[in-house]
Amino acid sequence: MKQLKITAPVIALAFIAVLGVPALALTEETLTARLMGKQEAPVCSTTGSGVFRATISEDETEVAYELAYALESTVTQSHIHLGQSGVSGGISVWLCQTTTPNVDPTGLAPPCPASGTVLGTFTKANVIGPVGQGIAGTPTGASAEEFAELLRAIRRGFTYANVHSLICPSGEVRGQIIKRRGENGHEDKEDLAIPEQHSGH
Repeated sequence: MKQLKITAPVIALAFIAVLGVPALALTEETLTARLMGKQEAPVCSTTGSGVFRATISEDETEVAYELAYALESTVTQSHIHLGQSGVSGGISVWLCQTTTPNVDPTGLAPPCPASGTVLGTFTKANVIGPVGQGIAGTPTGASAEEFAELLRAIRRGFTYANVHSLICPSGEVRGQIIKRRGENGHEDKEDLAIPEQHSGH
C-alpha cells in the first residue's frame, strides 16, 4: 500500500506540542495506549501507528483525551471499545467520526483528521454501550452509574482505543488502555512517541 506523505515523526512532534494543554496535565492517573496493527483482533498488516492519552477529571464526570495517529489508509472512525487484550468488544465511546455511515450516534465526537491529532472530552452523554456487555448506553448517552462502570473498566485495563480505516474496517491500529506512571509520577517519554513507520505494502 502507498506510504503516507506525512511521516510519523512529524505527527509525533505535533502530538508532543499539544501536551501542555491544562486539561491533560500529567497526573498519577494518566491513561495511555500505543496503537499498532498487531494489536488488532484479527491482526491488520499495516505500518500505521498511533497514541492515545487521557486523564479522568477529579470529580470523575469527564475524561479529556488526545488521540494521534498516522495510517496507511483513509481513516473512517475511532472509538473506545470494551474488551480485554486479544478480544474484539463493542463500542463504548466514539473518539472521532467522519461521514455516513461512520457517524457517532450521539453527534458529540469531533471529526477525524486524515492523520494527526484529535483533542476531545467525553462524559456520560457520549456513552452508547455496549449494552450486550453490560454497559447500558444509548444514542443519547448513559446514566452517571453506567459512566462510573465504564471508568472502572478503563482503570482495570478492560478497554482499548481503536482507529478504523478502509483497508481494515474492523480496525487498523489498536492499543489496550492502561494506567501509566513514570518515574517520580511522570509519564515515560517512550509512551508519547508514535513508532516510526516502515515501507508499506
